[in-house]
Amino acid sequence: MALVQNMEQVEETKPLNPSPIVTGTPSRAMIDETIAIVVTNLLPRQPVTLYAYLISEKKTKWESWGHYVTDDGGKVTVECQRSQGGTYSGCEPMGLFWSMKPAPGSRKGSRLRRLDVMKPYVVHIQVFKGHLSEMFDTASPIAMTTIERWYIRPGVKRIPITEGNIRGTLFIPNGEKWTIPLIIDLWGGGGGIIEYKSSLLASHGFASAVLAFTGHPDLPVNGVDIHYFEEACEYLSRRQDIDSENIGFIGTSHGTSIGLEIASESNIRLKCAVFTNGGFMRPEVLTTRSFRALLLPPWNKHNIPCVKDEDDNFHSYDILNYDRILEEEGEEAFIKVENLRCVSLFLISGDDPSHDPEGHFQQIYKKLKDVGKDHLVEVQRYPQAGHLLEPPYAPLCTLTYILIRGAADILGGEPPIFYSKYGGSPRHHAEAQEHSWKAILEFFDRHLRSRNYQMKRTLAKL
Repeated sequence: MALVQNMEQVEETKPLNPSPIVTGTPSRAMIDETIAIVVTNLLPRQPVTLYAYLISEKKTKWESWGHYVTDDGGKVTVECQRSQGGTYSGCEPMGLFWSMKPAPGSRKGSRLRRLDVMKPYVVHIQVFKGHLSEMFDTASPIAMTTIERWYIRPGVKRIPITEGNIRGTLFIPNGEKWTIPLIIDLWGGGGGIIEYKSSLLASHGFASAVLAFTGHPDLPVNGVDIHYFEEACEYLSRRQDIDSENIGFIGTSHGTSIGLEIASESNIRLKCAVFTNGGFMRPEVLTTRSFRALLLPPWNKHNIPCVKDEDDNFHSYDILNYDRILEEEGEEAFIKVENLRCVSLFLISGDDPSHDPEGHFQQIYKKLKDVGKDHLVEVQRYPQAGHLLEPPYAPLCTLTYILIRGAADILGGEPPIFYSKYGGSPRHHAEAQEHSWKAILEFFDRHLRSRNYQMKRTLAKL
């Protein structure tokens, strides 16, 4: 009897195998920072699936997964081990993030972008036995963790702009004792106030103001009027914390044409500008050509075809092609970029079926070279990237929907929805986003932080 009791005591004190653990370091990070994901306490050479998901503000589930085999110590280190399949493959430290895609059943054309920058994306990471590619909702994970990914650092101030005709949001970095360089941020034709690029720029030490110019219910004026932006810059320059001598610009798609007009034909003195996948047609030309192409005659002034693929997805490349615009609209359709006054960085994607960024850039460069201003041009090309170059590790959006609200007034009924193709290869697009973001930050740092400003920052830290 005593022998049986002793054996029971030995079994009770025998150490148990530790449970599997997955960690993401840091667990609270900026969106452009890398996350080190490690799984421990598994069996040697064990096949496992790492699965990540988040729920967007529009309640769409985005998910990704990678297939791994543990090393001889029963460990997976995503940074230096290869995924053998899933939504990405190979050694991809941030593959779980940039390869995310809408879960089956999601709305066609879903796009992941942060609307409320004061809240993070919460990414759930789970580990499953074996190599799975479906049924994640019903399978039982053996380990899990969550990671917060932010577009704004603690202390960055968010200030809504409702001054006069101006609508937008200003972000001011935390802890600056001197005036701060300002970046004007314009998005594309979708309109509204999309803040996450500005909040991220402010988190890197710049003041940044994202301005609405269309698609905003409280916008008193037509935002493509150049005087609107002059009024905005004048108002922002009056702030005591803004360095009015160091103002930059960043524009995407439709925002590029507006930015080129600002830099070439306004009284705003930009120090530098970044233009991403746009053209130099006048903003109103871009808008009306795209709008008319989607509508029936007689509003389609030039009988511009609505180019669609076999899945009924809209292509605007032919509509916005430089040669076609020149033929149908004439030289007056274009901005006088030969008057450009600031150094400019052009980011060009080679797989952009929605615009003709390379064609427009070639003409911009030729016009500047003809007047001896080609030294103002810097360019970065990404042959297999798509239209939407986002901050690092954002999922690729190859297709999105366009809601033509103005068309409802003409045609009657509900606003028509068109699906526009944006192109891009996931891994190459991810590489382009990581590289271009570093290029943007370096460009602004080089041209907006003058020696005097750098000296003031150094003295302030002493």
